[in-house]
Amino acid sequence: MSDNGLVLKADQDFWSDSQIAALTQLGLARASKGDLQVFFHQSQRTGLDPFARQIYMIERGGRYTIQTSIDGFRIVAQRSGNYGGQTMTEWCGEDGIWKDVWLSKEPPSAARVGVFYKDASNPTYATAKWDSYAQASPIWKKMPDLMLAKCAEALALRKAFPNDLSGIYTSEEMAQADAVPAKVAAAKPLTPAKQFAEEAILRVSHSEDEINYIRDVMAEIRTIEEVDLLREIWKEDKKYLDVRVDGTTIKDALQLRVSQLGETKTVDAEVVK
Repeated sequence: MSDNGLVLKADQDFWSDSQIAALTQLGLARASKGDLQVFFHQSQRTGLDPFARQIYMIERGGRYTIQTSIDGFRIVAQRSGNYGGQTMTEWCGEDGIWKDVWLSKEPPSAARVGVFYKDASNPTYATAKWDSYAQASPIWKKMPDLMLAKCAEALALRKAFPNDLSGIYTSEEMAQADAVPAKVAAAKPLTPAKQFAEEAILRVSHSEDEINYIRDVMAEIRTIEEVDLLREIWKEDKKYLDVRVDGTTIKDALQLRVSQLGETKTVDAEVVK
């Protein structure tokens, strides 16, 4: 849990004033007391730290959902004392043949993972279908097997540990709920003359498809909750890092997101260590 006054205590029944102030800074200023009560309950029940972004609450369409990363699910399972490990991830195409590594350039049709409950002889399997979870975003296009595997693992962990993980979802599972991508924090407005000059230069050096791709990447960065995924974007999109679109760059968006996730290091060639 977080240090100092942000630590959740066993005898608490609601957030303290300092914790409410911190949650407000994390984007929950409009959350009702009822929503905050549910978030408090889930944070205390799972032992995940909302101030270290192990668990978080996101507003979608006027309603809040409680999410965590796949690492948060693993932490809860391990802390239960009943986690017995898991099987290798497997993927299959439309032929239904399961493989332990996905090498095709086409995305897999499904992924499955089995989770062992302590002393159980058989794992609890869960399967995630591509059609159910995939979205047309840069991160899913770059790493379709990894993203689908995370969904399958989350499903399996929730099935194996329903008392610990019910009502909580991973960001990968909820990706399709983001019908409208969140916008990257607005950059300082350009004067009309500078904006015209920037756009003119941009369209000489990059195609319209490339410009739209950069916009999509910057929009998706705002929704990512894992630094490892930010690191992958840094590596995969190096040639676009400093291309300025709408007054900002992918590099700027990555550095901003890293700081929002509580990292203190500046983004470098590896984003953060």
